[in-house]
Amino acid sequence: MHLASLHGYERIVKLLLNTFSEEEKYKVIEYVMKEDDNKITALHCASLNGYEGIVKLLLNVFSEKEKDKLIEYVTKEDDIKNTALHYASRQKNEEIVKSLLNVFSENEKDQLIEYVMKENKLKDTALHFVSYKGHEGIVKLLLSVFSEEEKYKLIEYVMKEDDGKITALHNASHKGHEGIVNCLLNVFGKEEEEQEKLIKYVMKEDDSKITALHDASIYGYEGIVKLLVNIFSEEKKYKLIEYVMKEGDGKITALHYASHNGHEGIVNSLLDVFGKEEQEQGQLIKYLMKKNELKHTAFDVASINRHEKIVKLLSQKLIKAVTPQQIKQIFKKKNN
Repeated sequence: MHLASLHGYERIVKLLLNTFSEEEKYKVIEYVMKEDDNKITALHCASLNGYEGIVKLLLNVFSEKEKDKLIEYVTKEDDIKNTALHYASRQKNEEIVKSLLNVFSENEKDQLIEYVMKENKLKDTALHFVSYKGHEGIVKLLLSVFSEEEKYKLIEYVMKEDDGKITALHNASHKGHEGIVNCLLNVFGKEEEEQEKLIKYVMKEDDSKITALHDASIYGYEGIVKLLVNIFSEEKKYKLIEYVMKEGDGKITALHYASHNGHEGIVNSLLDVFGKEEQEQGQLIKYLMKKNELKHTAFDVASINRHEKIVKLLSQKLIKAVTPQQIKQIFKKKNN
């Protein structure tokens, strides 16, 4: 059964299931629920490789009277604590995800939420997987499990970190899935408490001190950069500036990454964060002159990689922000 499910031999799965008579129903359930040495079931195998027909055959073995057994089956974890939902989400198979979620009735909502929120050994949820792989439909399915009364659970789910402190937002930003980033950000309401949680979420750093903004800036996802920057209200401008100025490992900012890789639009978006007031202009100067561990500023990395338009843009921003005397002092310190 495992091999047939793994390789998509639907006809063989049917033949194996049909060897049991109606009087042997308990035996077929026992057979379907068998695990291998790695605690993998046939359902894991079919979900992993996207065989929708086999998934439906396996689930249909259970009648309404065996609902408890069915839920036990669907929620089984293998030896690295992945469920069939993890595998179907990683496979980006929306139909299998639907089949797994539809096992649970309205009266089994608590079990459904517990299932969706399950973490594997690396603390990844199905949401982590699908945010990385990029299937907006599945993201919406997972988020829709939670009612308005369960909003606090939904926010807890979205904010989960894996063992590298990576969130679903990191994953979606890293891979450029703008629609998914939008879905994740829209989970948070306009109330002050939820807005505070949203800012905390967006500002989360992984183990390498990388934020979602760093990820989007590295790979040139300008739309995502704008989404992340725009969640901050005018009253939280100080938090936005703190966010933009964050340094990852190697003391590298989002501006370093965007300048290094030639993402002019992102450089513009990052610099436009700073207003015309004297204090913010001072912070802009500090940002422009930040050095990474190699003692390189954004100017340096743009110059080294011959991104002339970015060098010009950075220079223009600096000239507007400082007086001629200050420019002399800045470059005197830089040369020293």
